[in-house]
Amino acid sequence: MTEETKTAGALASFMGSAGLPAIDKKAAAQALAQSADAGSSSGGDVDYLSFSGKKGVWSLGRDKEAPDPDSVYIIDPYAGLEGWTCWKGGTVAEKHQWSPFERDMQGVAASALKDHGPYGDGDGWQFMLGLGMADLDEPTKMIQFSTTSKSGRNAVGDLQKEMITRMLADEPDMPVITLGSVDFTAHGKVNSKPVFETLSWVTREEFSAFMNDPDMSIDDLIDGEAPAPEPAPKARRRAAA
Repeated sequence: MTEETKTAGALASFMGSAGLPAIDKKAAAQALAQSADAGSSSGGDVDYLSFSGKKGVWSLGRDKEAPDPDSVYIIDPYAGLEGWTCWKGGTVAEKHQWSPFERDMQGVAASALKDHGPYGDGDGWQFMLGLGMADLDEPTKMIQFSTTSKSGRNAVGDLQKEMITRMLADEPDMPVITLGSVDFTAHGKVNSKPVFETLSWVTREEFSAFMNDPDMSIDDLIDGEAPAPEPAPKARRRAAA
């Protein structure tokens, strides 16, 4: 068995265990390269986004401020997160997180998690899913959203599946979204779940054009009106002797 075959099989196994389509070796390598570039340039400047199912509200940053309801975000398919969070008494006792593309190197098995018991109602280790995104009004600053609730994980997982399906079909795979919520009833109680309302899907090249063109608006990006790339110069023919 070749190394490439083993790697492809491992990726299929890992992605399959999350209920997602497998990504090939080339896509995984590209994802890791972009992740490394982002890590070296961001300097750890990240705003953390959260959603309260009990209150039905979004919170952003250290001060837990309500994000602008008119803000528009773009999600990077290669900036996903997963891991474990241990809740105890309403606070985080311990946390592990990693990129899905690095699950084989950094992932922590459930059997290896530290016991922080005794646990109360709702306490204990819960699986976490997350997304990396940016506000298009400030696109150089990373925002991370993560959730351990079942409804939140479903919302993230559904969006991840759509992104990967598009990626594998060579279709635009970066969703431009707004943040919303919807109420639901479970066990006789009314709760809320996060909603990522997709406005459009764009390519990485279109997003790059938006980043590099100060005259290009968010509406231009949403409407697919990014400027076409400059055609490559034609080679000159040598004059006949």
